[in-house]
Amino acid sequence: MLKPKNFFLIFLLLFVGSYIFLEATAERPLDWSNSYWKYHDKPYGAEVFHEVFTTYQKNIEEINTTPYEFISDKEPSGNYLLFNASLFIGDYDVKEILNWVDEGNTVFMSAEYLPDLMLDTLGLDKDIFLLKNQISYKPVLKTDTLSKGYQFHRNENFHFFKYEDSTDIDVLGYAQANKKDSTATKHHPNFIKADFGSGQIFLHLFPKAFTNYFLVDTTHSKYTEDILKHLDYSKKIYVDQNYKAQKEQKAQHILQYLVNNRYLRWAYYLILLTGIIYIFFEGKRKQKPIEIIKPFENKTYAFTKTISDMYFRKKDHKSIATKLIEHFFDYVRDQYLISTSVLDDDFVRQLASKSGQEIKQIRALLKLIDVIENQQTISKETLLKLEKQISKIKS
Repeated sequence: MLKPKNFFLIFLLLFVGSYIFLEATAERPLDWSNSYWKYHDKPYGAEVFHEVFTTYQKNIEEINTTPYEFISDKEPSGNYLLFNASLFIGDYDVKEILNWVDEGNTVFMSAEYLPDLMLDTLGLDKDIFLLKNQISYKPVLKTDTLSKGYQFHRNENFHFFKYEDSTDIDVLGYAQANKKDSTATKHHPNFIKADFGSGQIFLHLFPKAFTNYFLVDTTHSKYTEDILKHLDYSKKIYVDQNYKAQKEQKAQHILQYLVNNRYLRWAYYLILLTGIIYIFFEGKRKQKPIEIIKPFENKTYAFTKTISDMYFRKKDHKSIATKLIEHFFDYVRDQYLISTSVLDDDFVRQLASKSGQEIKQIRALLKLIDVIENQQTISKETLLKLEKQISKIKS
């Protein structure tokens, strides 16, 4: 018969096991968070771009430091490509980039939020267009038919540049907002080029063009390919891997790996819960108290005392003396391994040698024993004398 606590334990395990099974087998929702990391296969990761771009372009080097460290240490030349949801680059880094471009190099930045110093240097401002349900968004290049564009359904807004007409920039692409119930469209510049010293700066406000979700469509990938045609492929291309929304800085600890994996995480939780339940219900001592068994009482002494008292009350000194003599001869046989069948001179010498007593004491004891055995009764004094002499030999 199961105890009530065991019923509760079984119910709890079934409930938790069912919950974990449902969680583990439920369809996993897509993670739409910004990543731009080359090893992430989520929609807004950059795994596809990394594999395709590095496969077809061999003259590439990935940069995992800040622009200031990269440029000042290596003094490179060529193209510097940076893309992320936001490029929060410090002023020292921006100044280093501008000096580098001024020397005849090219920088390409694609982000919804660009460094303020970069925008101020080029005389640019930025704004956001909030999309409504009846308005769709298309990134479009200047070289394309403006009505064409590349439909992108995931945006809730898009970013675009604002500038004075006198600003010396070249617009290369637009963010196109199309109303579903009208043919009227608006074009907002989101991709510009600016000459700076001997080099060029490209600023782009649609970094999702580099993500997996955009590039899995062959039509969309043509857009990404076209915007990257502005790089000088005769020179080296440096691709930034430092400014990424979800860059993995170091190898995950084993516990982080378990928790980040959906199925391993629930298995880990199940093991923890099972351990807690086991400790709670089975951690108590289950063995019954051990009964104390008293050792058997040695009643030999009590029995001997009873028998001796009986003989003593009857004043049967001869019987007591006979028992003492028998016990003495048993003692000699057991302790000294001497035969008592013949009590001759050889017996006396052996007993004296092994007991350490004098021969005359042993002869006196044997003589007393012989006297007692030849009498019908003996006195109390004779009994005590016998006991005393035997005790001396045994001591």
